[in-house]
Amino acid sequence: MEFESDGAAPLRTAHEWVRARLRDAIFTGEYPPGSRLVQTEIAEHLGTSVTPVREAMRDLVNEGLISADPHRAATVRPIDVDDAIEINELRLVLEPMAARRAAGRITPARLDELRRLEAEMESADDNTWLELNRRFHLTVIDAADSPRLGAILLNLRQISTFYLAAYVRTTGVDRGKSAREHTRLIAALEAGDGELAEQVMAQHLAESGSLKAGLDAALHGSGRTT
Repeated sequence: MEFESDGAAPLRTAHEWVRARLRDAIFTGEYPPGSRLVQTEIAEHLGTSVTPVREAMRDLVNEGLISADPHRAATVRPIDVDDAIEINELRLVLEPMAARRAAGRITPARLDELRRLEAEMESADDNTWLELNRRFHLTVIDAADSPRLGAILLNLRQISTFYLAAYVRTTGVDRGKSAREHTRLIAALEAGDGELAEQVMAQHLAESGSLKAGLDAALHGSGRTT
């Protein structure tokens, strides 16, 4: 069985397709933080068997987006403001480092990919913008060609996108500022200016204060606490 990719990397199996659908549903709030995920209900909703749902949920547990308990239904990760701030502070240290390394190693193909992603963000809705933004940052991380750093940042980016999605649903995002910073970053990477790329990335990442305020508002609006 083959499933469409929706413009992402080719998704050839039901497992991969379900994983992408579940990840998107979590990021968009279709499955809100803390909500129960029942495999049979998800399989029926998506029109698949339970097996690919089980496999996809296992992957999302490893990504940190789902919490699993052998005696209860799995749940979407809850909003934890302290956790979000810690992840953001780790990204503030590591992602600028990745940008600096990428400046000396990025290929023309990856630069073209960054330009394409940024161009698509201009007219995207919030949900699509979040996914394009995630891919943009992962492309920079991949361009650093640093396997250990990349593995750490991949995990941090998956969870930070979850928190960013909750933030955007509550407070919105300054897309103009983001676009300007992405453009400056691409220029620095193309010029091979690692110091500037590092500086731009550090300025680009959300400040912990504004992140905390937005997530506090998301918690208040959802009626959930942590």
